[in-house]
Amino acid sequence: MKDKSFNPLAKKEMVTKMSSNELIEKPTVNGSDSEENRSFTDLVKIQYFDKDNSKFYIGETGFVNLKAFMPPVQKDDLDENVSEEPVWQEIGRVYFHRAFPFELPEQFISVQEREGKEYGIIKDITNLDDESAANVRAALARKYYTPTITKIHSLKERFGYSYWSVDTDKGKMNFTLQDTFRSIAKVSDVRLVVTDIDGNRYYILDAEALDPSSYKKIELYL
Repeated sequence: MKDKSFNPLAKKEMVTKMSSNELIEKPTVNGSDSEENRSFTDLVKIQYFDKDNSKFYIGETGFVNLKAFMPPVQKDDLDENVSEEPVWQEIGRVYFHRAFPFELPEQFISVQEREGKEYGIIKDITNLDDESAANVRAALARKYYTPTITKIHSLKERFGYSYWSVDTDKGKMNFTLQDTFRSIAKVSDVRLVVTDIDGNRYYILDAEALDPSSYKKIELYL
């Protein structure tokens, strides 16, 4: 027999829809604050950088450094006595990694140390001051140097490799792919990313907009 006093909506979890990279947060139910009702973002604190709490500048070595208002960086993972109170501090040289390199090239940029430990995230480069934004964009451009293919002169397959001669927005280039089908990724219906044997990437912004001769050379792989 069903309990008529039971209200299924009382236990229903309500979620707040956030941006594509943010986690869904569950509110407490009936005022409780149990562990199971706490969101992941409550348990893991994420540092977000913007113009109010960070400055990305060029250091003496010519690389991007960071000065930030954040909890003191923990040098030793075993040190449990580090204060959580944010302070302005010199972080030193930092490295950048795009979470969504093709879909969101200027959003959700991970700011890391040399060994890959993350200091925090830039939600959107436009949230930074102009100088910081310019420095971050320049660093990303160096890391994700990606010429755009505008014409394919030749594409020859031999023993599992393909040899390309192309025109790009950076000039004429020659490169080699291993396992051509796997080395061409479709980002959208028409946009492609080609990765050569050395890990270099090349864009084809619109395969269908290529001249007929170029399109015919890659049609088999699409």
